Amino acid sequence: MVATVLAILALPLPPLSILSAAVVALVTLRRGMREGLLILGLSGFACAALALLLFSHALPVVGFVLLMWLPVWLLGGLLRVNRSLGATLAAALLFGLLALGGQYLQSQDPVDAWRELLQPFIASVVDAQLVDAGISQQLLETMAGWMPGSIAAGFVLQSMAALITARWWQSVLYNPGGFREEFQQLRLPSALAWITLLVLVMNWFTQEVGLPTYLTMLLLVGWLLQGLSLVHALRRRLGASLAWLVALYVLMLFAMPYVVGALALAGFADSWIDFRARLGTVDKSDKTG
Repeated sequence: MVATVLAILALPLPPLSILSAAVVALVTLRRGMREGLLILGLSGFACAALALLLFSHALPVVGFVLLMWLPVWLLGGLLRVNRSLGATLAAALLFGLLALGGQYLQSQDPVDAWRELLQPFIASVVDAQLVDAGISQQLLETMAGWMPGSIAAGFVLQSMAALITARWWQSVLYNPGGFREEFQQLRLPSALAWITLLVLVMNWFTQEVGLPTYLTMLLLVGWLLQGLSLVHALRRRLGASLAWLVALYVLMLFAMPYVVGALALAGFADSWIDFRARLGTVDKSDKTG
């Protein structure tokens, strides 16, 4: 019931899709993939019935919820087996690569496809006088150029946000404090650091936005999450105030490109230097006397 209601509410309020998928992931993490699939199927059927009742069309809504739930269900099953957020994040990046490849399979040039899809939206904002007509074409080209990578990166980020939320719920319910330890140890496989270097070199020699740029955006999500894990671990081990973390997340709202870039760079550097290992396992916040 919770997964279904949140999924329907996510149509006008997209952030609720994270909570809806997290419900499916929680059942999968706790009970296994069979129980998670049962919840997914029952909730999908309920969403189809509600969509028919409310919108007279079920297929688009069912497609939306399956796209929202299936990756998180698979990631939840994987995390239940390997108990490694880092390895599961690497799998999520593969899903993102499939999302990116799917756009190229659907259209030889996904930028052209996005240009056609975005044209009515740009025309509407020009008609509403929100954007000057003189820059509308430039805005259209810029948005269409970045959309393939943004969709793939957003897909991974949303899936991991739902999975991490579910893992946190599981910790609160059954293993208090376990999520903190697990998240602060999140590290991507070292092979991804070499792959990232190769993609960055490719991107360096590419003079325009293209596949290397989209791959860079996708990998950025992985290093961002490792950077966040690193910051949480270092704050705890250095005994810093919780206010530092609060300030960091506030900065992400108001200076997102700079903070995200810095965190991703820190996560990427951590794959080579391993700051947590160099600082040892001392938790200053737990020391007494």
